[in-house]
Amino acid sequence: MKYYADTGGAATTEFIVLEDGLLTERAAHAAASRMAENGALDALTHEAHMMLFKAYTSLTAAARRNNPSSLSLGRYNVLRLLYGAEDNRLLMSEIGDGLEISPTVVTRLVDSLVADGLVQRVDHPDDKRKTWTVMTAAGRALFEMEMPLMLREIEKLWTGLMPEEKRLLVHLLSKLRLSLVTASAADVEELAQGSR
Repeated sequence: MKYYADTGGAATTEFIVLEDGLLTERAAHAAASRMAENGALDALTHEAHMMLFKAYTSLTAAARRNNPSSLSLGRYNVLRLLYGAEDNRLLMSEIGDGLEISPTVVTRLVDSLVADGLVQRVDHPDDKRKTWTVMTAAGRALFEMEMPLMLREIEKLWTGLMPEEKRLLVHLLSKLRLSLVTASAADVEELAQGSR
């Protein structure tokens, strides 16, 4: 069985159902098989990696294209993190970690939010090298007005999956993230042991 998706560009993406009854993208499947022939990686690992990246790229492109917010996605996401944080405040480094962006990008986003009166910077009382970013009442009001629009758009993006498929996806992504974080922590510990 074949499915075709118009990606909005010059090419149409073809999806196929494999013998095991599971769906895949034909080009990614073929590329992974070619990589495995060269001994670079096993085909399934490469295909999983490629499809996760392609899904992320498609998801973020759709979110940017269909952004109903008056805020850029970066600014919205800073406010989203602050809204969910205790006392609506986070250290600048926590924003960077939460969004996985560089300190330079965090500074640029926070500067623009400060300029609009949506957040303020507050010095850390115990460590002068650290700065809190605190959501203002205006920032909270704007976020609460924008949030329902974004949540409806997010719902639309995920209509292609059934609830049990979403639960399985959350499980698998959590398992992958746990593996990556654990491996990263083990690498740091190994480096620390080697430097002693």
